[in-house]
This record gives sequence, structure tokens and C-alpha cells, in this order.
Amino acid sequence: MRRAIFLVVLLLAMSIPNAQADSEEGVLFTWSGNATSVELIGEWDWNTTTTMSEQAGIWSATINLTEGLYCYKLIVDGEYIFDPSNSYRGYCDGIENSVVRVGVLAPLSHQITEDKLVVSSVQNPNSDYAFTQNGTVWELDLNQLQDGKHSITLAADGKESLAIFWTGPNADFVWDDALIYMVMTDRFVNGNTSNDGAPSGAEPEADWMGGDLEGVTQMIQSGYFTDLGVNALWISPFNTNPTGSYIAADGQHLVSGYHGYWPTEPRQVDPRFGGEQALTEMVEAAHNAGLRVMADFVVNHVHEDHTYAQEHPEWFNQGCICGTSECDWTDRRLDCLFMDYMPDLDWKNRDASEQIIEDALWWAETFDLDGLRVDAVKHVDDHAITNLATRINERFEATGTDFYLKGETAMGWSGHSLEDNAEQYETINRYIGDDALDGQADFVLYHAVVDNVFTSGNMDYQHLDYWTNRSQDQYVDGAIMVPYLGSHDSSRYLSRIQNDGTQWNQWEEQARPSAPSTESFQAAKQGVAWLLTTPGAPMLYMGDEFGQHGGADPDNRRMLDFNLSQQQNDLKNFTSDIANIRLENEALRRGVYSTFHAEADLLAYEMITDEQSLLIVLNRGESNQLESGYDEVIFGDATLFDNALAIPANSVTIVAHSAIEINQTNPENNSTVDNGTQENNNSNPTNNSENNNQTVEEMRICEACCGETVEVPISQACPIYDCESCKENEVTSSSSGSLIRNSLLVIVLLAVITFIRMSRRSGDNH
Repeated sequence: MRRAIFLVVLLLAMSIPNAQADSEEGVLFTWSGNATSVELIGEWDWNTTTTMSEQAGIWSATINLTEGLYCYKLIVDGEYIFDPSNSYRGYCDGIENSVVRVGVLAPLSHQITEDKLVVSSVQNPNSDYAFTQNGTVWELDLNQLQDGKHSITLAADGKESLAIFWTGPNADFVWDDALIYMVMTDRFVNGNTSNDGAPSGAEPEADWMGGDLEGVTQMIQSGYFTDLGVNALWISPFNTNPTGSYIAADGQHLVSGYHGYWPTEPRQVDPRFGGEQALTEMVEAAHNAGLRVMADFVVNHVHEDHTYAQEHPEWFNQGCICGTSECDWTDRRLDCLFMDYMPDLDWKNRDASEQIIEDALWWAETFDLDGLRVDAVKHVDDHAITNLATRINERFEATGTDFYLKGETAMGWSGHSLEDNAEQYETINRYIGDDALDGQADFVLYHAVVDNVFTSGNMDYQHLDYWTNRSQDQYVDGAIMVPYLGSHDSSRYLSRIQNDGTQWNQWEEQARPSAPSTESFQAAKQGVAWLLTTPGAPMLYMGDEFGQHGGADPDNRRMLDFNLSQQQNDLKNFTSDIANIRLENEALRRGVYSTFHAEADLLAYEMITDEQSLLIVLNRGESNQLESGYDEVIFGDATLFDNALAIPANSVTIVAHSAIEINQTNPENNSTVDNGTQENNNSNPTNNSENNNQTVEEMRICEACCGETVEVPISQACPIYDCESCKENEVTSSSSGSLIRNSLLVIVLLAVITFIRMSRRSGDNH
């Protein structure tokens, strides 16, 4: 989501003072644009405005401030506005403002170029590493480092930064490549029975069961995740939770904090999970295996026994209980309490919000995390997310390695049109951006297709195709969304497919789901294949890979038993096979979804990159056949003959090109089905990425005129061209090139002059 800055922008930034640069002469504020007057007003003196001076369209003013945080606004031609160059926000006297952080240590400039970490400093930035001085920079040869993740503190010249990067085979990972596996620690594997703790008094199905971080480590080291094709772990919250039991939302049953979402300590790993040492060892084992680790982080609430609730009651809202009379979940989303023993954090309180952000940074840096899953996003003020993301960006992304922020903004699916779902998409998008979340759980897609296609069967595969396409064009550009089949908050995927009436039951006294039928296991494969072959960073909830059954929370969180039945092993092997094909084929991880053919019980779609395209066919009906230019079956039992694909009943097929392929746009993109008619892809009227891939003869590169090349079939000779006209073009091109180069030099020179003039006026603010 957060992309590298282009060189031209960098040059521009070098010539213009920082929006809030902190120097001995004060803090410099700037605004760029056309206006008659620009003023500055802030928390340092709300009764007095400061007139900003203008030069070359840049308005500036310097204010002497001591270390701390200050609310402020700009007044442009009489209108109060936020500072557009500063995403950090906060509240003063109940009013939202831009916030400047004064006294922040300047970052130490560094980058990775040509397998070297290059640091711009006079002093050695870290004597624990073999940095060598090269003129005005220090360089570290990355080839000297072991393969894996590196987090190196850089400190020199009164500045400090954190260099985070990977070396070796996992260095080219991006979060589009992720297959995320969600672990609820207490219900996964009990790796150390000595830390289990005493029962809390809760119902047996809602009490602690002994799973711990040592159990996760053991599964990492066993190769379970690697064999499964997983490369990222989402772990439930690590914080210490209360030891007792509390009334559930139904007002009848007692539950405990085994799940981790009721923190009582801000910076302590629960001893029942194994403590800090167990977490350190788990993350280290994950990184050694090439796995990224994303921690669940609670920003909306704490437990009533939490240190902050005890010491700072003013940090919390005094609201109603969410969902009760006159306390709507949406209308009162910012101040309602989930339960009366779960105080709701008031993010308008600056001390509270800054403390929670500092805690998030502590967890991320102390345990070398790779991302955070942010809980209950829509229940905190918007600036909670932007401020958290801003601080994360500053601290962990300076070297170019993305720290993934995934949000939970629980929404639904509201009907068959985009208009019906506008609010759903808009609410999720609201929190995604360059200074916000990288992506979110795709709730709309989940409710549209898992609820309606894969489990209930209410909708057909044309519905599946349409809403899969909408997840490609309805979210913020660049968002890495997370599709899923089930989660810790929903009844188990396989039990919903079984649909015997027990899938919504929760408690021991109820008839809870039992092992599903063979037919349900077979049907589950359709959803698994769809999940792992469509765009996004898909998430597997622990146990879904082999068909763990269960009802609603807490029955969906049964302790996992890895002694699998034959049916469970078969589904697990299927999941692993598809997941590893995804890892091996870039098109399945980073490709664009394009409908190939859709009918009620058969969906064929392509996943396309510049280098590769694959055709995936999901068939939940009778045997069928489909014409295509693909000629190599890489998964499934389909048979190829005469440019057609014979598709078995109830099957999944993945087909590739065995020869060199050329991607070209075909506006008709027709596919022939077994009845001999041509089917246009009209199931998705707004899909504009309809590409058709053809297997063609291998090509050769031939020289043409004016330095150009052409491709011709390898069976043909290279053509001969008359290139006399190139001489005249070379003269014109040379003149044109000189003009462009001279223009660029003038631009750079003007930028330098502007910088010098402003520096003389404002002092050195860098």
C-alpha cells in the first residue's frame, strides 16, 4: 500500500522545508497553494494567530515550541483547515485538529542499493555490524548476513532509525503473496503443560484449554505450515488476560479470557501462553522458516482489571452496552461498551491514544513482528487508525519493507446491487490508504459468497463470479484485502455446509455439530480452491484446512486434534496442494481476476500477470467441457483434447500454457461450452479486464531500424529494412534530448536556488 517515493518527488521535497521541521530556531509550518492570506493558530496560544509569509507559492511560519504534542489548524482565506501535509490528528477541547509532535528524534537516512545497506552519516551507525565507510556514507554488505529477517538499529549524528529487511529466498515477499493462517493460541497446541494454570470457573467450552506459544513453535519447526503452503501467521492477542470468569453476552453462561481479547496488562505476555521468552522463540522460529508474524492488537477496549482502567479512568468512555435499548452498534459505535466489564477507550483523550500507540510500537519492535491485525476498527475514532499507521510507517518502513496493517471492520452484504452495498464498501474503504490500513478482512465478499454460495447454496456460480469481481474494483487502489471461508467469529465452514440444524449451536447442553458427511467434505473443496486462486491475501482459520467442525462461538474454537480421519487428511492434502501451486505461480498471488465463463454450477476464470496466465475451473455440477487455448493441466483430473477441456463432475481444475504465451486483450473473450454455442462473459457487466491468452509459436527477436527490434515466428527469417531515415531522426532526437536535459538542469538549478534562499531565511531545518 505504501509505495516508494519517486526521485522527482524526492528532489521537490529537498527543495521545500519540511511541513513540521523541528530546529533550534523553532518549528517550521508550511502550506503550498494560491491564497490571499494564510494564518496559523495552535494550542500554544489559541487567542493569537500567526500570519504566514509567502514565497513562490510556499507559505511558512516558525513557532518556538518545547517538546510535546500541539493541536493546530491553518486558516486559509478565513477558512480553518487541517494541515494537508500532516496526517497526524488529535482532539483539543473536543475539536479535531492537526497535531505536531515536537522533539521527535530525526530519522537517520538509509536505503538498500545493490545488496548493500547504505547509511548517510558521519559516525558509524552500528559497530556491531561490519559497516565500512565510503566517502559520506557507511555501507553494510548484505551478502555477509545470514538468510532471514534483519532488524538493525542505526544511531549516529544525533539521529536514529530502524533498518528492517530480509535476505535470501524470502526477500522478495510482498503481502499479496501471503497465505495467512489464524491461530487462537489457547486452542491450537499445548506445547508445555506446566503453564496451563487453574480453571477459571467458566463453562468447559469457554475456559482455558492449555494451548500456548510453545505449541505454535513446535508446529512451525515440524514444517506443518510450510508443508501446508502457509507463509504468514496471525496470532490471537498475546496480552495477559484475567484469571476469573465473566457473564457471556447471552446473560446465562460464564466465559473466560482464553481468547486474549480482554487485556489486563499493556506490555506483558500472558504466562499461560508461555511469557515473553516463548513469544521471542516463536517469532524467531517463524522467521527462520520464512514465515511472517502478524499479532492481533486490541485498540477499542481493555478489561476492567487493566492497569489503565484502574489508574486512568478518565481515559475511558462512560457509554451504554452495545446492542441494548437505545444503544445501537452503529450509532453509538465510538462510545458503547461491548460488555460492562470491558471499558471502552476514548481515543479523543490524547494521553490515552498516544499510550496505546506507544504500546503497539513496543510490541512490534520488542518481538520483531511483521504486522498487526487491528481489532474492532470502526469502534474507534478515525484518527486512531491514521495515527497508528503514521507511527508504524515512520518506525518500521523506512527501509522499504512493508509492515502489514490488517483491519477488522465488520460489515455485511446488503443485496444484489452495488447501490445496496455502497455503505458496506465505503465503511471498509474509509480506513484504508497510504496513511491508514493496508487492507481489511473482506466481509462483503464473505457474506455475499460464503453465506450464499458455498454453504447454503442459495446462489449460483454467476453470483460467485460477480461478487468476486467486485472485490477487485470496489476497494481502495492497492488495498491487500483478506478473503476467508471462516473465522473465530463464525460457525465452522464445514458444519455450515453440512447444514443439519446444529451449526448455530454453541453450548455443551445443546446438540452441537458432529463430524460432517463425505459429501460435505467434497463440497468444501470448491470454496477452498476459490479462496486460494483468487486475488488477495487469503486467510485460513486454524482447522479449516482439514475441515474442523463446530457451531457458533465458543464451539467454533474447539481445541484442535491433529489425529485426522481419512476424510480430514484428504481435505488437508487438497488444501496443501492448491496452496503450494499458489506459491509456485505468480499469477495466483499477484494476478488480475478475469471471467472466462460462468454458468449456474460452473465457473472458469483466469488469473493473469504480464508473465503468466492460468485458467481455474470450479465445477459443482455434472461433467462438462470447455474450449480454451490452455494445454497443460497442472491440477485436477480434467482431460485435454482438440483445444477443449473435459471437466469431471464436482471437480477443481487448474490449466496452464505449456508453450510461450502472449497476453492480449480480446474484447469479446468468448468461450465455447459443450452445447456448441458461444457464451459471452456477461455475468460480470462491469468487468473490464477480459483478457484472452493464446498459445503461439515461439518467437525470435530481430533488429529493425533506429535501434528498434521486432518479434517474428522462429520459423521465419528476420526481415531486412531500409534504415536511411534513421540518420535524420538521430539528429532530431539528439537536439530534442539536449533540450530535455537542459530543461531538467534548469529545473534542478531553480530548486537549489529556492532551497538556498529559503534556508537563509528560515535556517537549516533538516
